[in-house]
Amino acid sequence: MVMPPQPRFCQLCKQEGGSFGFFLRIEKDVKGHLVRAVAKEGPADCGGLKDGDRVLMVNGIFVDAEEHQQVVELIKNSGTSVSLTVLDGDSYLSAKKQGIDLLQLSCAEPGKNEPLLNGVSGNAPRPKLCYLMKQDCGFGFSLKTIEGVPGLFMMEISPLGAASIAGVQPNDRIIELNGENIEHFTHQQMVSKMKSSGNNIVLLLIDEESDKYFKSRAIKVVASMASVKEMPHKPRIAELTKESQGYGFFLRMEQGHQGHYIRAIDPNSPAEKAGLADGDLLVAVNGTAVDHLDHEPVVDLIKKCGNKTTFLVVDNATRQLYKQAGISPICYWNEVHESPCAEKVVTPRESLISEDSPSPNSGAKLCHLTKGPEGYGFTLNAVRGMQGQFIRQIVNGSPASEAGLEVSDILIEVNGVNVEVDTHDELVKKINSSGDKLSLLVVGKEEYEDFKASKAGLSPPIIPKGTPEATREATREATPEPTREATPEPTREAT
Repeated sequence: MVMPPQPRFCQLCKQEGGSFGFFLRIEKDVKGHLVRAVAKEGPADCGGLKDGDRVLMVNGIFVDAEEHQQVVELIKNSGTSVSLTVLDGDSYLSAKKQGIDLLQLSCAEPGKNEPLLNGVSGNAPRPKLCYLMKQDCGFGFSLKTIEGVPGLFMMEISPLGAASIAGVQPNDRIIELNGENIEHFTHQQMVSKMKSSGNNIVLLLIDEESDKYFKSRAIKVVASMASVKEMPHKPRIAELTKESQGYGFFLRMEQGHQGHYIRAIDPNSPAEKAGLADGDLLVAVNGTAVDHLDHEPVVDLIKKCGNKTTFLVVDNATRQLYKQAGISPICYWNEVHESPCAEKVVTPRESLISEDSPSPNSGAKLCHLTKGPEGYGFTLNAVRGMQGQFIRQIVNGSPASEAGLEVSDILIEVNGVNVEVDTHDELVKKINSSGDKLSLLVVGKEEYEDFKASKAGLSPPIIPKGTPEATREATREATPEPTREATPEPTREAT
């Protein structure tokens, strides 16, 4: 009996302003949203993503049939944490060939083809996050090293001490302190770091048996893999049902603070009944992280939920704790919904071009251009018999110049779509249809061959026939009107 393909559930967490460490592609004559160029030891690598994986779900939303740009937006809008359900390339193509319902497969019940969490089974052991409050006698543990084994280990756990209360066990290995990896710290470096951390610390620990499990599978342990249910402060899941006067609260962005805050809750309203409190920070709507969205897209997202919606919120103490641990509160939602199968929702209308910035070691650049009075300010060139098209000329002071484009840069992607095998006319058409904004992934001429190799066959080795040698201005359309930013003023959620 042939077993059905098994999706993997991968939880990725990145640092603020950082990258998830992979490219999301669509490729000519290749089905699905492909994972490419997984950075070694980056969040994607640690989370279990592999080159060639196909993304089926993003934060519980089935995306296999969605436009590539919408999938990119969902990942970008997830903030510092994203949940991906993926299939390896061979399994994906086999499932397509057999006509398997990928939505049903992605939502398999636990125990029936259960998705894998961060590349391992949901029944696999987990590391643990421990929050320690210093007592008069300190944190209540000592450190030791083991000859021939890298790392620092727990010993001499004081009964009823801070470490014991937090669940620390003898021989637990320390992986992170306050969100920072310390696996290569010396004993003295660790002691100094703890002393400078104040009266409370968050440790990511792993016991001996679990450590062996992950090492045998070459899986790097990160905080997003740990259970967060034992943390002293927890996010809250609030289920709201709209009444005649709406949900009964204001949602606002506040000067000097990032995020969306619940304010002015009406007495006896759905918001109050659901347990929302003034000053709560809204983390997610129906499992979709909203911390990096502007105000209007969040309000639109709530409206599109109809008469019922589910919020993930945190108070200030919980927000500070998760920030100290270096993880997003969305990890709590993902643990509660370990096999996420939320209803499909419409993505926010704000357009974000690329899932990630290219790896700094790849030689690639992701350049964002906003059209000026004379267009984007660059010309393209294609050479007969050669694959790829490159920048021939750049106007000084133009959007192309300011975005960092350089003469001889070779185009890899336009707005997240691979164009290496496009004809000149096809490429110009893509650029002209982009509107007022354009995102170009380019690589220097000398680095092109290395870049292609690092992307593991990003495009089929096809050389377009009859590509004319040409120089053509990309666009000459008029200057667009300026885009308005979402207002931080209070907005009542519409009834």
